[in-house]
Amino acid sequence: MSTDGVMPSRGESGATSQGPTGGRRRDRARDAAGRSTGDAGDRRFRRLVAIVIVSLLLLAGVAALAGSVQGPKLVRTDVDPAGLVESSGQRVVLYVNQQLGKLDDGAVSISPKADFETTASGNMITVQFSQPLKYATEYAIEVAGVKAPGGGVASTLSTGFTTTSPQLYSLIRNPVPAKDPQAKKTDDRIVALSLDGSPERTVYSAPRIQEFAEVGTSLAVATLSLGGLSELSMVDVESGKATPVELPVGGSIMQLQSSPSQGIIGFLFTEQSFSRAGGDNLTLYSLDVRKPGSKLQRVPGIDGGAVHTSEWRFVPKTASMLVRTLDSSLELLDPTGQAQPSLLGRSTLLQSFIPGTTKVVVEQLDGVVVLDLSNGDSKPLSLPSLPANDIPGQLVALSEQLYARIYSAYDAATLTTDQRVIAVKDGATAELYHPKDGTVLWGVCASPNAEYVAVVTVPGFASAGFDGYPNLPMPRGPVTEIVESATGTVKATVPGFDLSWCPAVASPN
Repeated sequence: MSTDGVMPSRGESGATSQGPTGGRRRDRARDAAGRSTGDAGDRRFRRLVAIVIVSLLLLAGVAALAGSVQGPKLVRTDVDPAGLVESSGQRVVLYVNQQLGKLDDGAVSISPKADFETTASGNMITVQFSQPLKYATEYAIEVAGVKAPGGGVASTLSTGFTTTSPQLYSLIRNPVPAKDPQAKKTDDRIVALSLDGSPERTVYSAPRIQEFAEVGTSLAVATLSLGGLSELSMVDVESGKATPVELPVGGSIMQLQSSPSQGIIGFLFTEQSFSRAGGDNLTLYSLDVRKPGSKLQRVPGIDGGAVHTSEWRFVPKTASMLVRTLDSSLELLDPTGQAQPSLLGRSTLLQSFIPGTTKVVVEQLDGVVVLDLSNGDSKPLSLPSLPANDIPGQLVALSEQLYARIYSAYDAATLTTDQRVIAVKDGATAELYHPKDGTVLWGVCASPNAEYVAVVTVPGFASAGFDGYPNLPMPRGPVTEIVESATGTVKATVPGFDLSWCPAVASPN
């Protein structure tokens, strides 16, 4: 043993060794074959990792085998039954349980038939409809030959949905007492209607309701005071609670309209007297009802000032307003200020927007044209060949090729007028609706999906008389016929007028 403090080398036995401090250290234990127990632990860990990896590979293999035997499966379908009937471009999305390979052309079929486009990405199949679907209709979607990217067994996916029934509102007025306009009268009512035969439900009543517009879960309602001045309220359709909206001064509201998707209302306002500087005379106002505390504002025109308007419409699904000014200029305005106003020429009458497009039918001095608001281009509308004594009236577009229009034929010999609604497609005509004798056609509009044409009629017009309202007077007892645009079949007859489908109160034709 060394005495100079230097550690001796390990002996052959490897039992113990002594360091300079005198402490002992145990050499690594060895098994019977001379291998260290640490090496054995490492091997056990490696074997455990290998077992886990093999198990995962086996599970993946089993899953792949199951996929190759069973094919992809549908796990969920996302669909908005209400949105599908309200506008074009709506989608249905099918989710499957694995990544998808390319779909064959014609793999997707839909019953009843509808125009659509299909895309497949990842584990999703998207079906996008080019036009709104029909109301209250059960649709079935089938996707054939669905495979994983690497191939395997193909499967067929099936799903379906039912679109919603139309829910609309109508205004039922009671006449103002002819002998005493200031006397108390029976309340007017705004009623909720359905085409499935359900009874009407009154959502709001007031003594003198002039007009209304639907926006979200509320109605903007213009009423008249005993003195004939307009009042504006926002009415909750569930509770019937009315919240007044402050007007600039005393005056009259006309052409109350809304953009439900944007939560904005608009109307023309004329003050009772022009005592204020820059007083309102058919001035266009807007209100964003979704913003708490929002105030009425004048819609700025081309020059940034107030715009005075003969008639106007919201561009469907937008906040933009198409305006025909008092000097017949046609302007596209944005009450939100996000887009610059633009001048689109001149017009004598706004007729109808074409569903699912940015195109509108307008009348000009030299004829009827289809104006594309996206680029300002216009082209003549295809007009039918009809007898010279057929006088054209209000028009409603149902597609880019099809529209319905009121025509009135006056017979000088009998001093009578025969009215009917004519469907026109590429110049060809077919009678869509013909009223009973003594019934006058007052106006037309269409459902958002163009499935129905709403025809406002006045039975017994000769003896009906008018309701006595100073603004937007109507004949007594108007009813609205809901006509299927494809067949001319009357689906329902509902009381009142000013349906929530229609952009404005109908005018006589």
